[in-house]
Amino acid sequence: MKKSSKIVLAVVLIAVALAAVLFLYYRSFLTSPDYKAAEVHYLFRVGDNSYFVRIDDSKRMVFVVSFPSESFDPERREAIISERPLSDLEKMETLLDIKAERAFYSVMSEEEFLKLCQDLLGKQCESFPDFVKEFSKRKLKFFDFIFVGSWLKKFGFNNLNRFSLYKFFEKISNYAIDVFEAPTVTEKPIVIEVQGKKYERLYLDSEKLKAISEEMKR
Repeated sequence: MKKSSKIVLAVVLIAVALAAVLFLYYRSFLTSPDYKAAEVHYLFRVGDNSYFVRIDDSKRMVFVVSFPSESFDPERREAIISERPLSDLEKMETLLDIKAERAFYSVMSEEEFLKLCQDLLGKQCESFPDFVKEFSKRKLKFFDFIFVGSWLKKFGFNNLNRFSLYKFFEKISNYAIDVFEAPTVTEKPIVIEVQGKKYERLYLDSEKLKAISEEMKR
């Protein structure tokens, strides 16, 4: 065999091996339990605001509900936002009377969020729902699966993995998106004084929350 033929054969074998590795890596996303879960919940916290995200494969829908930092559940008499994001996510699930097979969270500063928008979209975003809508226009490109693992570092403090993050980006790229604001009784927070300490509270409107819940279940 000529030297040139050996080089061509070596290049072909390397290309085939690389293609096989990429295929298996891509397949690992599609076969992972986190990706295959029919209903997945996420809590994305950006600065003082929190955003509950529900992905429902059966309905091909993505629901986004924003909760301000002062959100307060009048029925259970508890603040919704705390230092424990997973606990806060569970409170939101209870408020909306919905459950999921998987749950994930991400806590970002405003600066981290702005950098995320710039790195992934090449532009600034006004809010997290704006980021979701803009990415849905950009759409997840096929070879983005190679970079999803590195994108995890851009999401601040989180329990995400490459499979759950890939699902999030793929579904907002392909499903219909509904965005809601958690309904409150008053527009501005009410100042409450308890044992000498002052708290700002936005009391959630339970009846209107039920309407959002019904919309998700419909």
